[in-house]
Amino acid sequence: MKDKIKEIIKEEIKKKFEIETDFNVDEPPSIELGDYSVNIAFRLAKILKKAPKDIAEEIVKDLKIEGVREIKVVNGYINFYLDYKIYGNNVIGEILKLGEDYGKGKINKKVILEHTSANPNGPLHIGHLRNAIIGDCLKRILEFYGYDVETHYYVNDMGRQMALVVYGIEKFGLDESKKKDHAIAEVYIKINKYLEEHPEEEEKINKLMKEYEESLEKNEENEIIKKFEFAVNYALEGIKETLNNLNIKHDKFVWESTYVKNGMVKEIIKKLLETGRVVKEETYLLDLSDFGIEKKMVLARSNGTSLYSTRDIAYHLDKLKRADIVIDVLGADHKLTAEMVRAALKLLGVKKNFEVIFYEFISLPEGSMSTRRGRFISADELLEEALKRAKEECEKRGVSVEKDIAIGAVRFNIAKISPEKPLIFRWEEALDFEKVGCPFIQYAHVRASSILREAHEEERINFSYNFEKEEKELIKLLDKFKEVIKESAEKRRINILANYLIDLAKAFNKFYEKCPILKSEYKKERLALVKATKIVLKNGLNLLGINAPERM
Repeated sequence: MKDKIKEIIKEEIKKKFEIETDFNVDEPPSIELGDYSVNIAFRLAKILKKAPKDIAEEIVKDLKIEGVREIKVVNGYINFYLDYKIYGNNVIGEILKLGEDYGKGKINKKVILEHTSANPNGPLHIGHLRNAIIGDCLKRILEFYGYDVETHYYVNDMGRQMALVVYGIEKFGLDESKKKDHAIAEVYIKINKYLEEHPEEEEKINKLMKEYEESLEKNEENEIIKKFEFAVNYALEGIKETLNNLNIKHDKFVWESTYVKNGMVKEIIKKLLETGRVVKEETYLLDLSDFGIEKKMVLARSNGTSLYSTRDIAYHLDKLKRADIVIDVLGADHKLTAEMVRAALKLLGVKKNFEVIFYEFISLPEGSMSTRRGRFISADELLEEALKRAKEECEKRGVSVEKDIAIGAVRFNIAKISPEKPLIFRWEEALDFEKVGCPFIQYAHVRASSILREAHEEERINFSYNFEKEEKELIKLLDKFKEVIKESAEKRRINILANYLIDLAKAFNKFYEKCPILKSEYKKERLALVKATKIVLKNGLNLLGINAPERM
């Protein structure tokens, strides 16, 4: 309806004033002031040298729009009042007809979306969790909007950290009673402590790294390769288990060693050396001052081994060749690195760019998981705590959907905050059944399911009565779902959808409180509204990777 109003008003302006313009269709603060409003007359007043009120009245003179019962000009604003009998039938009819496909788009573009990508030297912590949830929700939204999305986990198997793990396993072995990623972390901590006490053994780590890279370049299948592959896969098994517990799966795990094996890294270093911008000091440094970057980019060590930065350039070059759109989800502390990779790609003659969603840090209030104070909190510990707290809440209410509640609480509490804002994970918000938490939205879905079960009657789409204010607001919000999906996908912001679902659950609860359903003379029509709300709530929760329970 907003698009329809916009197009018709644009045509009227072009026809009456010979001006092509663009503007927003807004929603007044209260439905009594109209359903939609346009303020374009104020902008045209400067061009036409007329009062906004006169321009607005000229725009809407003799204008009729199907589905709009009245158009009023108030102080230069053009306010539109919808005919809810037509509008309601159209919106609810479309939702019930399309079901889980309501809001879907069709865009013939390939997206490669990289997220999580934590080093395989231990378990995911709560910072990685924010990355993973942003990435997974965005994947679901982009796919729903019509993109062909391939998700990547970029595996850092070549850094010093992995060499430490490999040497640590040789030295101390693995505790097989522990979850695999936690066992790897234990080895990593032990070997770091050991090297502090025995610095003379540091050379063995450098030797391991060099041997691994040389073996990769020669495409050899030797003991060194096997040791690194074993250590990385062992950690990844544990990491995948954590992700799986949160309904997160990646399409591909891309190892950075791939780009050493296939020769891309050597080729990139060669091409960058040819630019004349590489300085050799203790390491090979790339001067990016022409791009406004003062710090030099380290390309390779003096012994010839490559660094993460060079392999990262190769990885991005590969992705840009394979997809129309490339998106990375990265912590805000990676901003400089991303700028350096962009600049290096420009030096290599790459015209396309990649997008980055940067997210700020996530923390827990002091003492909320007090037994683990003083060190990082793993994603496993957070999920375990969520399950424990969700179970307590479910027991109070005599239900057993704690897994849906726990996963929903963790995912939604992270999803609802814009990534550029720091996030404090508060349990009272995450598990809020009353106002802002995921259980509040899940409960609205349960309430809709319960009404439909009790009805013992089919719904009917034939709105011919005068709607209550609460019904109008609910129908408008249900119509807005398509716009929310479009905005969430195009702006790459999952919080837009999350916050919309809070608004929808609130609007449904108001409708439930103010409008009788099962004992109403409009029972069948209101059941149609309940069913449409249930569909949209479920669609929205699914796009955030959250289950919508039928009973609670």
